[in-house]
Amino acid sequence: MIKKALIIIGVLSVLFFTVGAYFINKHWHIYVKEQPKMYVYDIFRGTSKSVSVIIIEDKELKEPYLEYYNSLQNGIEPILDDRIPLKGLPQYDPVYVLGYTNDSLLAEIVSYYDRGARFGGSYLQGWVYSKTLHKEPFN
Repeated sequence: MIKKALIIIGVLSVLFFTVGAYFINKHWHIYVKEQPKMYVYDIFRGTSKSVSVIIIEDKELKEPYLEYYNSLQNGIEPILDDRIPLKGLPQYDPVYVLGYTNDSLLAEIVSYYDRGARFGGSYLQGWVYSKTLHKEPFN
């Protein structure tokens, strides 16, 4: 009797968490798509050409990431810190802005650009330098 009850509880738990996860995921993506839509590109090398922006998924890399972009803004072509993975965002595909750090230097964004199964799929959440966010795509 106890064994049967445990099996039933186990099956119900799996069902509950599976269905619950589906609805949580669905509502999360609805919430994300209600956030401000922007475009991410850097024009620090001049306005005649735009460059893809590197995204960091780990906020602990904030300092070397900001050093890289501060150097770019000052006209220096820096070397990217080897701890920062080279993962760029497309400049013509919108991202959704979820919020900013307390100092407003980084913006938390979500990108739905499809990178394929080998490169992360069609969903990416991370942080970008807030000065690389623009309301319109680069022309």
